[in-house]
Amino acid sequence: MDPATLEKLIVREIRKAREISRRDLADQLGIAKSTAGRRVDSMIARGLLCEKGVETRKEVGRPRRFLDLEGNYGAFAGFDFDARNLYGVLVDFAQQTVEKSRIELSSSPNRDEIIGNIRGLLDQFKSNEAGLPLLGIGVGVPGHVERETRTALGYPYIEGWKNVELLDELDLITDQLHIENNTRAIALGEYWLGDRGPSDHMACLNVRTGISAGIISDGRLLSGRHEMAGEIRGWNAVPKPKSDLAKDWLEEVATVRAFTDTGWGKFVTDCKSGNDEAAARLERICVDHGDAVSRIVQLVDPEIIFLAGAFTELGEQYLELVRRTVAKSLEGHYFSPPRIQFVTLGEYAGALGASALAASHYLPDPG
Repeated sequence: MDPATLEKLIVREIRKAREISRRDLADQLGIAKSTAGRRVDSMIARGLLCEKGVETRKEVGRPRRFLDLEGNYGAFAGFDFDARNLYGVLVDFAQQTVEKSRIELSSSPNRDEIIGNIRGLLDQFKSNEAGLPLLGIGVGVPGHVERETRTALGYPYIEGWKNVELLDELDLITDQLHIENNTRAIALGEYWLGDRGPSDHMACLNVRTGISAGIISDGRLLSGRHEMAGEIRGWNAVPKPKSDLAKDWLEEVATVRAFTDTGWGKFVTDCKSGNDEAAARLERICVDHGDAVSRIVQLVDPEIIFLAGAFTELGEQYLELVRRTVAKSLEGHYFSPPRIQFVTLGEYAGALGASALAASHYLPDPG
């Protein structure tokens, strides 16, 4: 294994671990302890790693020295957007947030607005007060993407957002930029940076202007043959009573797009104030969201389901309705409901996941 690849794997293991030593790295990577020790010492000397403490132990023998990433080595930028908001973060090498920003988009955003805002935040992040060099950039893109060419293939709710070659639009080279569907980026954010630490079996349901899922199984993000894993926009809503011929797509009746009549903000206010009509509408929508979650549970058997997107603004009122619907949907099946909770990283989960995506591809210069 060449030194650069080995260092990339070492950084990956340290990112995942709460506490890890040279000995642990050797065991997990299947390399000699002396090889792990030499490479770690080189990385400490070059400013990528640091020692953060020694284990407390009563047993005879040398205690382990735990390793951590050195934040001042550099930073990664991450972006996530849909048709309503654009989120940007700058995260240092030790996975600590340096800067973050949310930009509310116009009511009918277009391609130029999105690109202009990403460019503006990139310039801001490059001039960060800490003076951290920008090592990589990740973008969570709504809709279908082609990761190898860094191309956003299409998203119907942003005007002109079709076959957008992000390398050219952002004046970057291939090694600098990595992209992923934005819901899968949220799943990556929770996997790498969430409060719970990594779970090898998890899924995320993201409901904004659209609706989609991100799935991590056996510690790997599922992308699919055509990079469309988790694209559930064409799923039908649960048929209404006495209307089993209903063919409404979830995207039309169970997302923010369904509130053209009242407006999303008014719906949230009405729900929180106890308005009966709004509460009944929310309950109906939660039947669809819960049904989607239960299908995901049956397909991939996750340990935990994260809920992300606009409906999280409704707090426990929404969360408990989804939990109740999932439990009811899974009655009589082999599955018990997994843990269901909001994303721990809040509205910046996708941007943080995009920064983690960029970090996971970073190949250190072995010196």
